[in-house]
Amino acid sequence: MKTKCKTLKLSIFISISSFVLFSVFFFLNKYNNNIWFQYVYNISLGLFGSSFVVFLISIAEYNVAKTQLLEKIWNESRKLKMQLYKIRPIYSSIDYNLLTDYITEWLSRQNKKDKILFGDKHDAYDKIYNYLFEYHKEDIDNVSNKEIKLYIDSLIDNERNKMLNQLEEVIDQYLNINNYSFTELNNLLGDVQFFTGEKQYLQLYKKIYQPLKKMYDDLNKYVCYHFQLYRKGETNRQDVLLGITLKHQNKLFKIEKNSEWDMIFAHFCDDMDDKIEEFRANTIYKCKVEKIEHNPIETIYHNINEK
Repeated sequence: MKTKCKTLKLSIFISISSFVLFSVFFFLNKYNNNIWFQYVYNISLGLFGSSFVVFLISIAEYNVAKTQLLEKIWNESRKLKMQLYKIRPIYSSIDYNLLTDYITEWLSRQNKKDKILFGDKHDAYDKIYNYLFEYHKEDIDNVSNKEIKLYIDSLIDNERNKMLNQLEEVIDQYLNINNYSFTELNNLLGDVQFFTGEKQYLQLYKKIYQPLKKMYDDLNKYVCYHFQLYRKGETNRQDVLLGITLKHQNKLFKIEKNSEWDMIFAHFCDDMDDKIEEFRANTIYKCKVEKIEHNPIETIYHNINEK
């Protein structure tokens, strides 16, 4: 696209310059018949004619090259967006800080060595136990203390196991983004040059390339790096991985709550969907932007009993 754009600009420059030169020497020769004036007049006329033909051909070639290149950028952007869309959130009705503190404490009590190293603590367990006890106070009225403890402990165990199982599932989903390489998109973007100037290029860079690249780099650096170590067996701290995931998934997802449901939206991918569609319609094909309906990727009845 850069080559075609430069060829088009050069043909315009030569056409205008040769036309001006032809016009000047045409009038000079008309009022002062001179063989040199006629010589320059004929050369500039021939140059103008050939450069104008090149100009007409360059317009068509530039438009074709522009469309093809922008279509490739559009397709590459969609590929990365689709990789990100495959990632699913880790969700719990319980406060994440409360839950991760408990899982950290629980993991530190799983063998004698850890108990000696970290101590046999139950502070986080007591907090999550009291939280669930208050939440279910009406459900466990007139129930014996022993049954209450068994019930609350079962809720805690279920929630812990659910979170750790979700973690194992999302690890591979995050690592799958490594299947995408930015090399192709970088090369394509490097070949972009609009005849009308840098405004459209800057819009493409800021609205599509930059947010996708930042998200890709952040997830690789702050999330996937730790997941790769975990998969290689170089670390086994599931609580740390859980904390990292919960922190960074807020960049990808948004939860909307009402009285009964928690609706999780892939808000980053939804936002990129809108921007990529605007790019397709406004920049590539000059057509009407199609409205994209964004539905929640998960809808959860927020009752802690629901598993």
